Amino acid sequence: MKKIPSGKTFAVLGLAAACATVLTWSRQDAQQPALGAPGDAFAATSRASGSFTGASMRNVAYVAPTPRNDAQAKLGSGQLLDAVQWLAQTQAANTLPSAPAAGAAASGHAGGAVGAGGASGGAARGAISAAAQIAALDRAGIPQRFREGEKVKVNLGLALSFEEVQNPSLLDRATSTLRETLLAAGLQATQVNGSPVLEALVPLAKLEWVASLQSVAQVSLMKMSQTAVFSDGATASNIDHLRTLGNYDQLAENLRRDLRGEGLNIAIIDHFGNLNGEVAALQAAGEWPRNTAAEPNKITMRALQGQAFGHRGAAHGNAVTEIVYDIAPAASFRIYDSSGAADWVSAVQDAANLNAQNVSQGEPRSQVITASLGFDLYGPGDGTGTGSALKGLYDAIEAAARNGVLVLNAAGNEAQVHWDGNSTAGAGNDVLQDFVVGNVGANGAAIIDSVNPLTIEGRYNGCIPVGARSEEDQETFEFSVSLGWNDWTSANNTTNADYRLELVRWADAVVRNGRVITPARWVVATQSDELQNGGAGQTPLEYVSYVAPAAARTAACDAQGFDAARFAGGGKFGVRIVRKTAGIANFLRLMNSGYNFQYAQAERSLIHPADSANVITVAALDAATSNLEDYSSRGPVLAAGGARPNGQAVGNAKPDLANFANVDTVSYGDNEFNGTSSATPHVAALALLGLQHQRQLTNATVPVLPANPTAQQRAAHTLALRQRNVSLAGSVQDSLTYVAGTGGNDLGVAGFDSSYGTGRLKFHAQSQACFLSALYDPAYRGLLPAQANPLPAGQKSYDVLHTDNDTACSNAVAQ
Repeated sequence: MKKIPSGKTFAVLGLAAACATVLTWSRQDAQQPALGAPGDAFAATSRASGSFTGASMRNVAYVAPTPRNDAQAKLGSGQLLDAVQWLAQTQAANTLPSAPAAGAAASGHAGGAVGAGGASGGAARGAISAAAQIAALDRAGIPQRFREGEKVKVNLGLALSFEEVQNPSLLDRATSTLRETLLAAGLQATQVNGSPVLEALVPLAKLEWVASLQSVAQVSLMKMSQTAVFSDGATASNIDHLRTLGNYDQLAENLRRDLRGEGLNIAIIDHFGNLNGEVAALQAAGEWPRNTAAEPNKITMRALQGQAFGHRGAAHGNAVTEIVYDIAPAASFRIYDSSGAADWVSAVQDAANLNAQNVSQGEPRSQVITASLGFDLYGPGDGTGTGSALKGLYDAIEAAARNGVLVLNAAGNEAQVHWDGNSTAGAGNDVLQDFVVGNVGANGAAIIDSVNPLTIEGRYNGCIPVGARSEEDQETFEFSVSLGWNDWTSANNTTNADYRLELVRWADAVVRNGRVITPARWVVATQSDELQNGGAGQTPLEYVSYVAPAAARTAACDAQGFDAARFAGGGKFGVRIVRKTAGIANFLRLMNSGYNFQYAQAERSLIHPADSANVITVAALDAATSNLEDYSSRGPVLAAGGARPNGQAVGNAKPDLANFANVDTVSYGDNEFNGTSSATPHVAALALLGLQHQRQLTNATVPVLPANPTAQQRAAHTLALRQRNVSLAGSVQDSLTYVAGTGGNDLGVAGFDSSYGTGRLKFHAQSQACFLSALYDPAYRGLLPAQANPLPAGQKSYDVLHTDNDTACSNAVAQ
């Protein structure tokens, strides 16, 4: 980690000079096609299954790829470079009659490079077939979800300094310039508003050309968001206690009604499925909102660019919408299909009525935004997106909150798939991380374990199926592992603490003539080794996503009896961390999708952006027992820059509260919708009803625009509405917090804790007092009519009313 001395500053470009830099990129990048014509055609051949068979199977020991040039260095010494170099080698071998250089067959890497349209290193330039590119991607173990035929989904990090990223005009100019260069080359690319990154779909044969562009700092597999009948979770939340608050006897008669979401809109950002008419079927069954002649704008559905709504066939968002509609059937809905950071940011901005620079364009379209999604290890984890590709998402969420929107996010399901710890000390290079630091063996010697084994919930003797024959099984049993550490680029730090992440597998002993030639051991299956040398645009992250081929099987797993029709056998896998920079100390974190670590740490396992102070973060409880789910991610958020925290962050204690999982939905079945994903929409819909009630209680103070207003009056009215919306959102969040901490809802350790947060959101008989206590708080007095001074006889002051209701709320008995 390199700290920049306080007396030294970056050379901050003025806007004119900075734009000149971007224009220089543009001119130089535009010349790059000379390295290989980006318009080269590819053969129309395709591969039906992504199974790892034939030539695509790795039959020899893995040898880490070594970059041959600056462009290849930007790909990192991992899967992408492995695929690029193997493609170049096969093209050279198919073109040239001579044998490959010594050792090339074993390493799988040629000395040449692949340009924008053809292989180099002596091979004649020409079209590279889709089948050859697919075979290279197969061999590198890159899962199907990152691919469309021969194309691979990648993130392109821009070579911008920290100061340049903070300049919105320059950042937008830089990202749009790179996008235009890629579009001109016939590639697909999308800006992530507010972040120094593009999401792109690039044929493997053109990947090195993309990396060679001067404006590109890093190329990595695209980081995708992951998903974390009347709902029994609504019943468990005592929804009727909340609904009836709308008939509070102190309300004017014309305002009284059961709370069902009238007049409000909720936005749901998720993964949806509609390949076989699922949405229409749910609407016909009364499980989803639908547009009618009476309510033509009941639901607005936004698909991903270039895709039909629900194209991925995921039931997840369908079930989330079922839950919200159960609780708030009279609300209107904005439904956003999502995949990566770009569409998530755009959805938040659209729902909150913000432009691409997060400037409010008026009243929010949605008063509540909920996402049962997240990214694991893609930012500092300190509640911000500083230095990361998620900066735009955190900034958009913050801007939505400033515009008066309540934003909710699932805490994540990573408690059992997370590890963190201090890096192992040592002055040398290539120091292995010890996962059991501090443990002492029976003989007094320290126990050293440099591998953190992965298991399926500790079952099958640590074996995991390999050589999956169907694409569905490949996706189910893929390995996705992320490593991060506290060396994020900021105003006074550059990223130059270097680590390597290795996914290792257990290799059987090699025996010949009864003699052990090579003992059984851990060997590298694949790795991630990005540049971390202080360059612009670099991040302290490593990431592998890998499908294990049949060659990864071990005899140690033969007894597990994995279905031979589906799998080639079983293998054993683990994770290894190598510190490459001497004499440094960092706080390290690991997360993976789906497998349990033998050495795990439940604390500090929140996903992004659940660590943001601008979201209500929801943990998961079993609906039948209210027990915390083992998988539910825990707080606290990390210290600044991703360092180890010392307790909960002031003003950003996480998670905020907990609600119910294991609930009934049509999309999943009885008690089958699990995870913080199912807990979060309950709280989002309950928050919407809470907002409806606080609007009832404060109806008398709604700002009114005078007749024939001046421009100044319009501006003042707009500001007053925004301030009111922010205050209403705050009072609603406080109301829910008060309910969650009283009436027997304070579960776990007394008071706030990192597992349940404040407690379970279950409404009780004193819930009205909890709402009034929040409303009468001095922070929200602007929502109330001014009181006369002196007060009329018999009228209580707001201070007294706050105290009375706070006492009643605090003394609520368990329901």
